[in-house]
Amino acid sequence: MVSIGTTWDGTSGFISDRFGAVLRIAVPLIFVPMALLGNLMPLVGRDATPANIVFGLATLAMSIVTLWGNLALTALVIEPVDSSGAIRIGAARLPAKLLVAVIELGIVVVAAAPIFVAFALGGIVPGQMPAPGAMPTIAFGPAVFALVYSLFFTVLVLILFARLLLVDPALVAERRGVSALPRSLRLTRGLTLKLVGVLLLYIIVSQVATMATRTVFGTILGLFALGAGPVNFATIITAILVALVQTGFSILAVIFAARLFVAVRDVREAVIELA
Repeated sequence: MVSIGTTWDGTSGFISDRFGAVLRIAVPLIFVPMALLGNLMPLVGRDATPANIVFGLATLAMSIVTLWGNLALTALVIEPVDSSGAIRIGAARLPAKLLVAVIELGIVVVAAAPIFVAFALGGIVPGQMPAPGAMPTIAFGPAVFALVYSLFFTVLVLILFARLLLVDPALVAERRGVSALPRSLRLTRGLTLKLVGVLLLYIIVSQVATMATRTVFGTILGLFALGAGPVNFATIITAILVALVQTGFSILAVIFAARLFVAVRDVREAVIELA
């Protein structure tokens, strides 16, 4: 049986042993894109102006770079390579990751569709929202359905994310494509409740740390802000500090998943050999 606690211990041990290599990947491929994302997001508007399109494309590009960084960190754990080799492996596996990410996003969107259908039936239609300051109203039946289904959807997404936790390691270690999705489902069989618990704890701790950093430093630095607008001295420094916190949690999550993949795969293969 795979121990989650042992995997966490191995994660911290790996980071300590390979700290330099981890930083050589995480700084350019995770921290820098996240810091840029934090400063670009406030600039992206809803109107299809040239500026908004450019900012939107830049935001998408930075998100893709972070996926590359995650794959590179995964390769550093699984493959006998240095940071440069891991970055090259991450780049080679990035197209497959993008395809899998689109499929995962499509699954989530389809699963969430009944919520938007309920809103539409209740009289809330995108693009036809009430005037600013007015509260939208929704019929009782669709409102109850949307509430109940939203709770179900939240649980479903948690379970789905837990079961697909090993997709990236499967993409890297076994050079898989879309088949990494069912591979992760097979490997996480019997670990769902444990992984959901770990995922919930991770989400709570990481979000609290992120919000605390954004609130505290945003407030303090806001007192000394130079300039106005959505991006100024305070927002830039705050975005950098928030990106630093997010990078630390991303490193933990990626390396944990990679080490869990190795542990689960070894256990499954041992069982098959004994059978």
